Amino acid sequence: MLKRLFNDQAGSPAVEFAIVASVISLAALGAFKMLGEESSNQMSGVESAYAEIN
Repeated sequence: MLKRLFNDQAGSPAVEFAIVASVISLAALGAFKMLGEESSNQMSGVESAYAEIN
């Protein structure tokens, strides 16, 4: 019975898709976080430069 269970690959494409989608989602979240921090740093620089002019 266990041997048949381990050899059954009926749901393997769905599991593979879920794993790949999870990895891609984590990579995208990391990229967005880094992009957001960089944008925040840029805007802080613009804000301080604008404050020096006025």
